[in-house]
Amino acid sequence: MPPALGKSALVSKIVLIRVGWVEVSPASKFIPNSPSTRARQTLTSLRSRSMKRSLRRRIERRINQSWTTGFRYDRGTLGLVLIFPEEAFAEAPRWTPGPGFRALNNDGITNTAFIRDNGDGTQTVVVPDIQAEGPATDGGPLPDTEVWTVTAPVDDFDGTGLGNSVHGITFMRHVPNAVIKRERYTTHPLAAVEAYWHEFERTWGFLPSGEHRGEGWPFGQGREWAYFICRPQGARPERDEVALLNAALRIARHFGAKVRVYPYNLQARTITGPLDSWDTDLSTVTRRLGKR
Repeated sequence: MPPALGKSALVSKIVLIRVGWVEVSPASKFIPNSPSTRARQTLTSLRSRSMKRSLRRRIERRINQSWTTGFRYDRGTLGLVLIFPEEAFAEAPRWTPGPGFRALNNDGITNTAFIRDNGDGTQTVVVPDIQAEGPATDGGPLPDTEVWTVTAPVDDFDGTGLGNSVHGITFMRHVPNAVIKRERYTTHPLAAVEAYWHEFERTWGFLPSGEHRGEGWPFGQGREWAYFICRPQGARPERDEVALLNAALRIARHFGAKVRVYPYNLQARTITGPLDSWDTDLSTVTRRLGKR
Protein backbone atom coordinates (compact mmCIF):
# COMPACT_ATOMS: atom_id res chain seq x y z
CA MET A 1 0.00 0.00 0.00
CA PRO A 2 1.49 3.35 -0.98
CA PRO A 3 1.78 6.06 1.68
CA ALA A 4 -0.94 8.60 2.35
CA LEU A 5 -0.54 12.15 1.09
CA GLY A 6 2.26 14.02 2.80
CA LYS A 7 4.95 16.26 1.47
CA SER A 8 6.18 13.65 -0.98
CA ALA A 9 3.28 11.43 -1.97
CA LEU A 10 -0.31 11.50 -3.22
CA VAL A 11 -2.03 8.15 -2.87
CA SER A 12 -5.40 6.92 -1.60
CA LYS A 13 -7.38 3.71 -1.23
CA ILE A 14 -10.17 5.00 -3.46
CA VAL A 15 -10.83 3.30 -6.80
CA LEU A 16 -12.09 5.77 -9.39
CA ILE A 17 -14.74 4.32 -11.70
CA ARG A 18 -15.22 7.32 -13.98
CA VAL A 19 -13.31 10.48 -14.81
CA GLY A 20 -14.98 13.84 -15.22
CA TRP A 21 -13.80 17.35 -15.90
CA VAL A 22 -12.37 19.79 -13.40
CA GLU A 23 -13.05 23.30 -14.67
CA VAL A 24 -11.09 26.21 -13.26
CA SER A 25 -12.16 29.78 -13.94
CA PRO A 26 -9.51 32.43 -14.54
CA ALA A 27 -9.17 35.21 -11.99
CA SER A 28 -11.39 38.20 -12.71
CA LYS A 29 -10.45 41.86 -12.45
CA PHE A 30 -11.40 43.59 -9.20
CA ILE A 31 -11.18 46.86 -7.30
CA PRO A 32 -8.81 46.45 -4.31
CA ASN A 33 -10.27 46.64 -0.79
CA SER A 34 -13.91 47.11 -1.83
CA PRO A 35 -16.52 45.01 0.05
CA SER A 36 -17.54 43.22 -3.13
CA THR A 37 -13.91 42.49 -3.93
CA ARG A 38 -13.23 41.06 -0.47
CA ALA A 39 -16.33 38.87 -0.75
CA ARG A 40 -15.26 37.74 -4.21
CA GLN A 41 -11.76 37.00 -3.00
CA THR A 42 -13.15 34.89 -0.14
CA LEU A 43 -15.41 32.97 -2.52
CA THR A 44 -12.57 32.51 -5.01
CA SER A 45 -10.33 31.22 -2.23
CA LEU A 46 -12.98 28.69 -1.16
CA ARG A 47 -13.51 27.56 -4.75
CA SER A 48 -9.77 27.33 -5.27
CA ARG A 49 -9.33 25.05 -2.27
CA SER A 50 -12.27 22.95 -3.43
CA MET A 51 -10.76 22.61 -6.91
CA LYS A 52 -7.44 21.58 -5.45
CA ARG A 53 -9.08 18.91 -3.31
CA SER A 54 -11.07 17.63 -6.30
CA LEU A 55 -8.04 17.37 -8.58
CA ARG A 56 -5.93 15.89 -5.79
CA ARG A 57 -8.48 13.12 -5.28
CA ARG A 58 -8.53 12.37 -9.02
CA ILE A 59 -4.75 12.10 -9.12
CA GLU A 60 -4.73 9.91 -6.01
CA ARG A 61 -7.29 7.55 -7.47
CA ARG A 62 -5.51 7.23 -10.78
CA ILE A 63 -2.21 6.48 -9.03
CA ASN A 64 -3.92 3.88 -6.85
CA GLN A 65 -5.38 2.10 -9.86
CA SER A 66 -1.94 0.87 -10.93
CA TRP A 67 -0.11 0.94 -7.58
CA THR A 68 0.52 -2.76 -7.04
CA THR A 69 2.10 -4.46 -4.04
CA GLY A 70 4.93 -5.77 -6.22
CA PHE A 71 7.69 -3.34 -7.09
CA ARG A 72 7.46 -1.95 -10.61
CA TYR A 73 9.12 1.20 -11.86
CA ASP A 74 5.98 2.19 -13.80
CA ARG A 75 3.39 1.63 -11.06
CA GLY A 76 1.23 4.66 -10.30
CA THR A 77 1.92 6.29 -13.67
CA LEU A 78 -0.77 8.65 -14.94
CA GLY A 79 -1.39 11.21 -17.67
CA LEU A 80 -2.96 14.65 -17.22
CA VAL A 81 -4.40 16.82 -19.97
CA LEU A 82 -5.14 20.53 -19.75
CA ILE A 83 -7.76 21.70 -22.27
CA PHE A 84 -7.65 25.45 -22.86
CA PRO A 85 -10.67 27.60 -23.73
CA GLU A 86 -10.74 29.45 -27.03
CA GLU A 87 -9.96 32.80 -25.38
CA ALA A 88 -6.96 31.52 -23.39
CA PHE A 89 -4.40 32.82 -25.88
CA ALA A 90 -6.35 35.69 -27.38
CA GLU A 91 -3.38 38.07 -27.01
CA ALA A 92 -1.02 35.83 -29.02
CA PRO A 93 0.00 37.25 -32.43
CA ARG A 94 -1.17 35.27 -35.45
CA TRP A 95 -0.35 35.31 -39.16
CA THR A 96 -1.39 33.30 -42.19
CA PRO A 97 -0.15 33.54 -45.80
CA GLY A 98 -3.72 33.73 -47.08
CA PRO A 99 -6.83 31.67 -47.87
CA GLY A 100 -6.48 27.94 -48.39
CA PHE A 101 -3.35 27.50 -46.30
CA ARG A 102 -3.21 24.96 -43.48
CA ALA A 103 -0.60 23.99 -40.94
CA LEU A 104 2.33 22.10 -42.46
CA ASN A 105 3.01 19.85 -39.47
CA ASN A 106 1.73 21.17 -36.15
CA ASP A 107 -1.92 22.12 -36.05
CA GLY A 108 -2.67 24.76 -33.49
CA ILE A 109 -2.05 28.30 -32.46
CA THR A 110 1.76 27.97 -32.33
CA ASN A 111 2.08 26.88 -35.97
CA THR A 112 4.35 28.99 -38.19
CA ALA A 113 4.77 26.77 -41.28
CA PHE A 114 2.03 26.46 -43.90
CA ILE A 115 1.04 24.49 -47.00
CA ARG A 116 -1.64 24.97 -49.67
CA ASP A 117 -2.88 22.78 -52.51
CA ASN A 118 -3.23 25.14 -55.46
CA GLY A 119 -5.59 22.85 -57.38
CA ASP A 120 -3.40 22.75 -60.51
CA GLY A 121 -0.98 20.01 -59.54
CA THR A 122 1.22 22.38 -57.54
CA GLN A 123 1.44 23.30 -53.90
CA THR A 124 2.85 26.25 -52.01
CA VAL A 125 4.83 25.90 -48.80
CA VAL A 126 5.76 28.78 -46.46
CA VAL A 127 8.54 28.14 -43.94
CA PRO A 128 10.17 30.67 -41.57
CA ASP A 129 13.60 30.94 -39.97
CA ILE A 130 15.58 29.37 -42.81
CA GLN A 131 19.33 29.96 -42.88
CA ALA A 132 19.90 32.59 -45.57
CA GLU A 133 21.95 31.83 -48.66
CA GLY A 134 23.37 34.65 -50.75
CA PRO A 135 22.89 36.92 -52.45
CA ALA A 136 20.41 38.98 -50.40
CA THR A 137 17.15 39.44 -52.25
CA ASP A 138 16.80 43.14 -51.42
CA GLY A 139 20.34 44.17 -52.34
CA GLY A 140 21.33 44.72 -48.70
CA PRO A 141 23.57 42.71 -46.40
CA LEU A 142 22.90 38.99 -46.29
CA PRO A 143 20.40 38.38 -43.45
CA ASP A 144 20.89 35.64 -40.89
CA THR A 145 17.57 33.96 -41.66
CA GLU A 146 14.75 34.19 -44.17
CA VAL A 147 11.15 33.18 -44.81
CA TRP A 148 10.84 30.98 -47.88
CA THR A 149 7.65 30.68 -49.95
CA VAL A 150 8.04 27.87 -52.48
CA THR A 151 5.61 26.86 -55.23
CA ALA A 152 6.27 23.72 -57.28
CA PRO A 153 4.59 20.54 -58.57
CA VAL A 154 3.56 18.32 -55.69
CA ASP A 155 5.93 15.49 -56.65
CA ASP A 156 8.90 17.86 -56.64
CA PHE A 157 8.60 18.17 -52.86
CA ASP A 158 9.35 14.45 -52.44
CA GLY A 159 12.61 13.96 -50.61
CA THR A 160 12.59 17.30 -48.82
CA GLY A 161 11.67 15.66 -45.52
CA LEU A 162 9.30 18.47 -44.57
CA GLY A 163 7.41 16.09 -42.32
CA ASN A 164 10.50 15.81 -40.11
CA SER A 165 12.13 19.23 -40.50
CA VAL A 166 10.85 22.30 -42.28
CA HIS A 167 14.44 23.22 -43.11
CA GLY A 168 14.34 20.55 -45.79
CA ILE A 169 12.69 23.25 -47.93
CA THR A 170 16.18 24.43 -48.92
CA PHE A 171 16.52 21.37 -51.17
CA MET A 172 13.96 23.03 -53.46
CA ARG A 173 16.61 25.47 -54.70
CA HIS A 174 17.91 22.62 -56.88
CA VAL A 175 14.48 21.92 -58.43
CA PRO A 176 14.14 23.58 -61.88
CA ASN A 177 10.34 24.01 -61.65
CA ALA A 178 10.33 25.59 -58.20
CA VAL A 179 9.39 29.25 -57.74
CA ILE A 180 11.05 30.52 -54.58
CA LYS A 181 10.30 33.80 -52.83
CA ARG A 182 12.73 34.78 -50.08
CA GLU A 183 11.98 37.43 -47.47
CA ARG A 184 14.00 38.80 -44.58
CA TYR A 185 12.90 36.95 -41.44
CA THR A 186 13.53 39.69 -38.89
CA THR A 187 10.98 42.03 -40.51
CA HIS A 188 8.42 39.34 -41.36
CA PRO A 189 5.24 38.92 -39.23
CA LEU A 190 6.22 35.32 -38.50
CA ALA A 191 9.23 36.54 -36.52
CA ALA A 192 6.90 38.20 -34.01
CA VAL A 193 4.77 35.04 -33.76
CA GLU A 194 7.79 32.83 -33.08
CA ALA A 195 9.27 35.34 -30.62
CA TYR A 196 6.01 35.36 -28.64
CA TRP A 197 5.89 31.58 -28.31
CA HIS A 198 9.59 31.36 -27.51
CA GLU A 199 9.01 33.70 -24.56
CA PHE A 200 5.86 31.81 -23.60
CA GLU A 201 7.76 28.52 -23.42
CA ARG A 202 10.60 30.17 -21.49
CA THR A 203 8.05 31.46 -18.97
CA TRP A 204 5.69 28.49 -18.62
CA GLY A 205 7.84 25.54 -19.66
CA PHE A 206 5.43 24.21 -22.29
CA LEU A 207 3.71 25.09 -25.55
CA PRO A 208 0.01 24.43 -26.24
CA SER A 209 -0.67 21.85 -28.94
CA GLY A 210 -3.42 21.65 -31.51
CA GLU A 211 -5.22 18.68 -33.02
CA HIS A 212 -3.37 15.38 -32.58
CA ARG A 213 -4.08 12.16 -34.46
CA GLY A 214 -2.83 9.19 -32.48
CA GLU A 215 -4.83 6.00 -32.92
CA GLY A 216 -6.52 7.11 -36.12
CA TRP A 217 -8.90 9.58 -34.50
CA PRO A 218 -8.28 13.22 -33.59
CA PHE A 219 -7.78 14.55 -30.10
CA GLY A 220 -8.18 18.22 -29.24
CA GLN A 221 -9.86 19.12 -32.52
CA GLY A 222 -10.34 22.88 -32.59
CA ARG A 223 -8.81 23.26 -29.12
CA GLU A 224 -5.40 23.86 -27.58
CA TRP A 225 -4.12 21.45 -24.96
CA ALA A 226 -1.08 20.33 -22.98
CA TYR A 227 -0.27 16.82 -21.77
CA PHE A 228 1.85 15.86 -18.76
CA ILE A 229 2.91 12.38 -17.65
CA CYS A 230 3.84 11.59 -14.06
CA ARG A 231 5.68 8.45 -12.91
CA PRO A 232 5.61 8.65 -9.07
CA GLN A 233 7.74 5.56 -8.46
CA GLY A 234 11.18 6.94 -7.61
CA ALA A 235 10.44 10.34 -9.16
CA ARG A 236 12.47 13.41 -8.26
CA PRO A 237 10.49 16.21 -6.56
CA GLU A 238 10.16 18.23 -9.76
CA ARG A 239 8.58 15.22 -11.51
CA ASP A 240 6.42 13.65 -8.81
CA GLU A 241 2.66 13.73 -8.22
CA VAL A 242 2.83 16.76 -5.93
CA ALA A 243 4.65 18.72 -8.65
CA LEU A 244 2.01 17.58 -11.15
CA LEU A 245 -0.84 18.74 -8.92
CA ASN A 246 0.69 22.15 -8.26
CA ALA A 247 1.68 22.77 -11.90
CA ALA A 248 -1.70 21.69 -13.26
CA LEU A 249 -3.61 23.88 -10.81
CA ARG A 250 -1.47 26.92 -11.46
CA ILE A 251 -1.76 26.64 -15.24
CA ALA A 252 -5.46 25.80 -15.15
CA ARG A 253 -6.29 28.74 -12.89
CA HIS A 254 -4.32 31.19 -15.02
CA PHE A 255 -5.76 30.11 -18.39
CA GLY A 256 -9.20 28.86 -17.30
CA ALA A 257 -8.39 25.33 -18.47
CA LYS A 258 -10.20 22.05 -17.91
CA VAL A 259 -8.27 19.09 -16.52
CA ARG A 260 -8.61 15.41 -17.30
CA VAL A 261 -6.64 12.58 -15.68
CA TYR A 262 -5.89 9.21 -17.28
CA PRO A 263 -4.77 6.01 -15.47
CA TYR A 264 -2.03 3.57 -16.42
CA ASN A 265 -2.66 0.05 -17.68
CA LEU A 266 -0.02 -2.23 -16.14
CA GLN A 267 -0.76 -5.09 -18.53
CA ALA A 268 -0.62 -3.00 -21.69
CA ARG A 269 2.17 -0.81 -20.26
CA THR A 270 0.49 2.32 -21.53
CA ILE A 271 -1.65 5.17 -20.25
CA THR A 272 -5.35 4.64 -20.95
CA GLY A 273 -5.85 7.79 -23.00
CA PRO A 274 -5.70 9.18 -26.52
CA LEU A 275 -2.20 10.66 -26.52
CA ASP A 276 0.23 7.73 -26.26
CA SER A 277 3.63 9.06 -25.13
CA TRP A 278 3.15 12.57 -26.49
CA ASP A 279 3.83 14.76 -23.47
CA THR A 280 5.65 17.77 -22.04
CA ASP A 281 8.56 17.36 -19.62
CA LEU A 282 7.00 18.03 -16.22
CA SER A 283 10.33 18.99 -14.64
CA THR A 284 10.76 21.81 -17.19
CA VAL A 285 7.33 23.19 -16.29
CA THR A 286 8.11 22.92 -12.57
CA ARG A 287 11.38 24.81 -12.95
CA ARG A 288 9.84 27.55 -15.07
CA LEU A 289 6.91 28.05 -12.71
CA GLY A 290 9.34 28.25 -9.81
CA LYS A 291 10.84 31.36 -11.40
CA ARG A 292 7.53 33.17 -11.86
